[in-house]
Amino acid sequence: LLSAAAFLAACETNTSPDLPPDEPEPTVLNVAPSFATIEGERVIKLTAIMSGSAAEAPQELVSWSSSDTSVATVSRGGLVRGRKAGRTLITASLKSARGSATVLVQNPIIMKPVSPPCLANGPTATMRTPDGGGKC
Repeated sequence: LLSAAAFLAACETNTSPDLPPDEPEPTVLNVAPSFATIEGERVIKLTAIMSGSAAEAPQELVSWSSSDTSVATVSRGGLVRGRKAGRTLITASLKSARGSATVLVQNPIIMKPVSPPCLANGPTATMRTPDGGGKC
């Protein structure tokens, strides 16, 4: 009986695939720059700087968020776009490490008025407006 158990133990194989080791966890995650100003709808790029055992982790693994998306939004790659005047906190995270930057959006975004459509083309074209229009 003992030899049969030893034979069965020797014949067993591990059919589960080798799993990759867990990604190391960063000990510190900073965002650069830590403070930025955006004029209107311009875009800036923030970078997550990791230190510790995960210092070489790809930027694609970093998650980004904005504390106020009505002021500024942030894309997966750390691109921040201003939406309206105000201040928001942009946070980068990788596993349990977090870092943040304050973003100030200045100069409120002003929507440009849409030109009224022209009634006809050419030098005598007039705009369709309540007061009779003007030249196109």
